[in-house]
Amino acid sequence: MKRGLPLGVDVGVARTCVALAERGPDGRARLVAAASSPTGEDPVAAIRAARAELGTRERRCVLALRAPDSLVRAIVLPPAGRRERERAAAFEAARFAPHALDDGVVRLLALEGGEHAVAVARRSALDRALTIVRSAGLRAVAVDDAAFAVLRVHAADAIVDIGASASTVIVRGAALPFVRSVSLGGERLTDAIVAALGVDRASAEQRKRSLGMAGAGEPVRDALVDHVAGALVEARAGGAHDPRAVVLTGNGARVAGLAPAIERALAVPTRLATFGADTCTTLPLDVVRAAAPDWGLAYGLALWECAA
Repeated sequence: MKRGLPLGVDVGVARTCVALAERGPDGRARLVAAASSPTGEDPVAAIRAARAELGTRERRCVLALRAPDSLVRAIVLPPAGRRERERAAAFEAARFAPHALDDGVVRLLALEGGEHAVAVARRSALDRALTIVRSAGLRAVAVDDAAFAVLRVHAADAIVDIGASASTVIVRGAALPFVRSVSLGGERLTDAIVAALGVDRASAEQRKRSLGMAGAGEPVRDALVDHVAGALVEARAGGAHDPRAVVLTGNGARVAGLAPAIERALAVPTRLATFGADTCTTLPLDVVRAAAPDWGLAYGLALWECAA
């Protein structure tokens, strides 16, 4: 008997994606379908449109917060009572959170081997995300960290998510992933082409997708590559293993020439994210594989129940 899972809801700056998944009779979770809609200035309408396209009555959902609105760090705690541990967690969170803890929600999580992790989420971002899904008629059962969700569906050692306004570097770790946010994304690449050629944004966007930077605004692309390389150096310094492969996710990952540029800088094989043949049996395989860079986060969120 098949059993539906909560919807995975990825509210991005440019597009909102909703993933529908189910657990089959064999116990495995698979993607049924995903739908996306431009976020624009109304993410509630975008969620409703995507859910309507899926034709599902499922109201439960899992949503995500991205860095720096969600951060997780491993810490070492001496033997102590619950209240002492919570105070220590708040102290550690204040050291690495980019915002005051008055605007933060702090949680202490137990890891294997007696270690602990401190998770801190920006309260204003959390409240906004919850308000959006409630207004769309959904009920949030969990709010996940985007890095953990992406790692559920992509097996690479390192993932670079190229968003509209920012990018995120995620390196798989033994207990917790290394995550760094980079304040460069697809919109900055488009802006660089506009500035270099004096064309309108629609033409610049089309050129970016078909030709890449191609001599226009390449310093911005190179700056993004440098930031990614620097994040991996930082990950290695923090004890992360050298990645054997890097995958690119996010709509900006399709910029022509970006994957080869990152591969040259890192000397690590770099490719667009894809899904395996058994990820989804209800849609054509070529459609599922082509959509993997866009659907990965939403699908990973839909699998939260399976990993919890």
